Amino acid sequence: MEQLPGSAWSVPARPRKFRTLGPVLGALAVTMFFTANTIPATASDLAGGATPTTVVAPISGQHLAASVVAVSVEGRDDYAVTEQVLATTQSANSGRAGAAAQVNTGTGDIRWPFPGVTPLSSDFGPRARPCGACSAMHEGIDMVPGKNTPIGAIAGGTVRVSGMGGAYGQYAIIDHQIDGQTVSSLYAHMIIGSSPLRVGDRVNVGDLVGLVGNSGVSTGAHLHLSILLGGTLQIDPQLWLETNAGRVL
Repeated sequence: MEQLPGSAWSVPARPRKFRTLGPVLGALAVTMFFTANTIPATASDLAGGATPTTVVAPISGQHLAASVVAVSVEGRDDYAVTEQVLATTQSANSGRAGAAAQVNTGTGDIRWPFPGVTPLSSDFGPRARPCGACSAMHEGIDMVPGKNTPIGAIAGGTVRVSGMGGAYGQYAIIDHQIDGQTVSSLYAHMIIGSSPLRVGDRVNVGDLVGLVGNSGVSTGAHLHLSILLGGTLQIDPQLWLETNAGRVL
């Protein structure tokens, strides 16, 4: 999650990098660069929408770098700078009767939100402000698997927030209990109406959170993913998932 109400997010001006979203077997050189398809990356961006259930305090001075791993991706969508507010095409109650919809995101009790590998358009950490309303501290990662891609819950847990959140657009926060502590995951900029989650719902790892979209303050379809230790402390989601994805709890 990013800082709930607060700063705005931005699009890094540096060339896009590719990241592995699963066990990393090796790094390949890559020369492709992605155009900036990013958005705000701080929970503070929730200002202006439905009041969030919790407010996450921004982290000051955190500088976590992530290693670059190459991967070529075919069939990327061309993203418009803005997305029309979409009428709901999927019922907010879809998947509530019986088993929830599942996203095939691999194995283990902790997983990436997408299967295989997915490019990133913005890393976690300090960055040059790409726009006047953008933040200099990106409190998550921006993943670009393509519009309408299903998003899977990274672990089992309880839905703390689900709805519209200002700059986050359609977003959700899920609280997980991992190694005796609360670890929360925030998923932002989903297609409006695509999330079946309600506050208090219990979800399993891989359950559908929603579809990748461009709602809220965003310059292209992507998932903004944040990881919060203790429910508030924002850390680098890529480093955390590279360490924990695939674990059996």
